[in-house]
Amino acid sequence: SSYSMSSSEAMMKYFFVQMISSMLILFSILLTLLKSEFFQISNLWIMTIMNSALFMKMGMAPFHFWFIELIEALSWMMSLILLTWQKIAPMIILLYNKMNLTFMYSIIIISMLISGIMSWNQVSMKKILAYSSINHMSWMMSIILMNQFMWMIYF
Repeated sequence: SSYSMSSSEAMMKYFFVQMISSMLILFSILLTLLKSEFFQISNLWIMTIMNSALFMKMGMAPFHFWFIELIEALSWMMSLILLTWQKIAPMIILLYNKMNLTFMYSIIIISMLISGIMSWNQVSMKKILAYSSINHMSWMMSIILMNQFMWMIYF
């Protein structure tokens, strides 16, 4: 396409997504702290909100739309940093987080399917790497669910 995202637009998109996901994480922490006999909300929903925010930070499907466009707009060095280092902290938080297994399995399957199907007809190496990263994140989440020690060895 003739449209090319500028670096300032890419920066704004990245910081907007990171801001929203950080707000959701803080919201889930606040809900955990405010939970009392008057304010009944299950830990399962709070953890689902937090996990969704972490998935958004990592760019996993179905929260991945910003991620693909951003990788395409960034330089190779910035793309590689976003594809690797930026996912370490959310993965470690997910490692120690209580998980809604049904939600986790759903995200894993959706990420595998979307990344596999969408990468078939890509000609851009950056987009192929972005979809590969989404697919790899689903494998990493699968390893976390099976055996956390194995994830630490793999990582």
